[in-house]
Amino acid sequence: MRICSWNINGLRSLRKPLRTVLEQLNCDIICFQETKVTRQALAEAYARIDGYHTFYSWSRLRSGYSGVAIFCKTSLTPIHAEEGLAGKLHTNLEDGLGGEYASMEENDLLAIDREGRAIMTEHELEDGTSLVIINVYCPRVDPDKPERLTYKLNFYSALEQRARCFLERGCRVIIVGDFNVSHKPIDTCDPGEDLNYFNSSPSRLWFSKLVSDNIFIDTYRYLHPDQREAYTCWETLSNARVNNYGVRIDYIICDGAESKTHLIDCQRRPEIESSDHCPVMAEFSFALKDRLLARPPSICTKYWPEFKGTQMKLNQFVVKTKRLREDDIEKKQQTDETDVQVNESKISLQTHQPSEKSTVTQAKFSVKPALKKVKSDQSSLFQHFKRSSQPKLSPAPIDSTPKNSEIIDLSIVVTEEKPKQITTWNQIFRPPTPPPLCTGHKERCVIRQVKDTSSVNWGRYFYVCSRANGASNNPQARCDHFAWKEIKKKTTTTD
Repeated sequence: MRICSWNINGLRSLRKPLRTVLEQLNCDIICFQETKVTRQALAEAYARIDGYHTFYSWSRLRSGYSGVAIFCKTSLTPIHAEEGLAGKLHTNLEDGLGGEYASMEENDLLAIDREGRAIMTEHELEDGTSLVIINVYCPRVDPDKPERLTYKLNFYSALEQRARCFLERGCRVIIVGDFNVSHKPIDTCDPGEDLNYFNSSPSRLWFSKLVSDNIFIDTYRYLHPDQREAYTCWETLSNARVNNYGVRIDYIICDGAESKTHLIDCQRRPEIESSDHCPVMAEFSFALKDRLLARPPSICTKYWPEFKGTQMKLNQFVVKTKRLREDDIEKKQQTDETDVQVNESKISLQTHQPSEKSTVTQAKFSVKPALKKVKSDQSSLFQHFKRSSQPKLSPAPIDSTPKNSEIIDLSIVVTEEKPKQITTWNQIFRPPTPPPLCTGHKERCVIRQVKDTSSVNWGRYFYVCSRANGASNNPQARCDHFAWKEIKKKTTTTD
C-alpha cells in the first residue's frame, strides 16, 4: 500500500487536471491539505473521479481557507469515514470512526472542527483488523495573535487523544499532513544560534513527546535519521526552492507497534511542483481487503445531492420552459381573437337582416389596420456619429492676398515650440529610476515593500538582491544587500 501526503496550496493551483495529478502520484491513498475550497465552490471535476472515492472537509468560517481531502482507490473503499477530530461535524453515527473524543470544553471542540483541518478514513485489513488514516492540516501560529497558539495546542491534543484511542481499540494508525512545525534543527535551514530557545517551542515539545516513547514514529527520520536538507516546504517570495533553503514540516507518522514492522520506504518528491510544498510518500506492506464493490461511507462526495447525477441544472428547464410558455401564450391569444370574431359574426347573423349579409361577411373577415409609426421630431442616436461632410474649400484667387501683408513661416514656430513640448512631457512621464546594483554580485536589485502593519516602516520600499534565498555560505545565493528606496519630492517649476 502506497500513501501520499501533499499540501497543494489550493486545488486551483494545480498545473494539471486533478485526475492527471493523481495518476502521476501513483498511490493507493492520497491526502491533500490546504485545498482552499468550500462545498459551494467545489466543482464536479474535483468531487467525482473515476476509480476513486473522495472525502472532503472544508472551513465553515470563510472560503479560500484551509481544507483537507482524501482520495482512496475504489478497491480500498473505507468502512468508515469521519470529518474533523472532535466529532462535531458528522451526523451519521454509523459512518463515524467512534471512540472517545478529546476532553475539552464544547466551544474548543467546535473551534477545532470548524476550520476544516482534519478528515479520517478506516480501512479493513485481511487479518481482520483495521487501518485508520488521519489527514491533518495543523494550524500555524501568528505572532500577532497569541490565541492561535492555544488553538494549535488544542488541535494537537485532540489529534493525539483520538489517535491513542484508535490504538487502544487495536487499530493500526497512520497520521499524515502538514504539522506546521520543524521537529529538530536538522529539519530547518535556519534553526538560529540559540538551540535551547529553538527546542523550547511548545509545538516542538508536543511533537517530541508524540514520537519519544515509540508509540508513534516519524517514518522519514526512522529510515533516514541523518539526512540533511530533506525539506518539504520553501518560501516562494524569495524563490528559496532553487537553493533548497526551506523546512521539513510535512510528515507521515505511524504507530510504532505494528505499522513500523510493515514500513518499507518513505521519500520526498521535490521534483513535483505547483505548490510551495512537495509530496511525501510512504510504502507499507499492509494487506488490505478488496472492497471494490462495497458501498462507501455517506460523507463520500458521490452522495452529495449536487453530484448524484439526478439533479438538473437550473438553466436546463428555466430557459426552454419560458420559450414554450411564450409560444403557448401567443397561440392562445390568436385562438381567443378568432373565437371572439366568430362569436361576433354569429350574433350579427342572428340580429341583422339577410340583406346585410355582405356587411356581416365584411365584418367577419375584417382585419385590424396596422399601427402606423408616428414620426417623431427626435433625432436618432446614430445621427450624432455620422461623419460630418466638410465643405470643400474653394481655392482663393491669386490676387486675393494683399501686397503689404506679413508672411509668417510656420516651420519656425513649430521648431521653437517643440523643445518646450518635449520638456513638458518628460516631466509628466518621467521614466523610473533603475534599481541599484547589489554589493555581492553587481546585479540589478529587486524592489520589495514592508507589509507588516505593526512596523514603523510599513509601506516603505527597499531593494534586495534578486537571487534566490539560500545559505550564507552559498556564493550563488542571495547576498546581504539592503537599501531603502529614496522618496523624491516632486518639484514644481514656475515660468
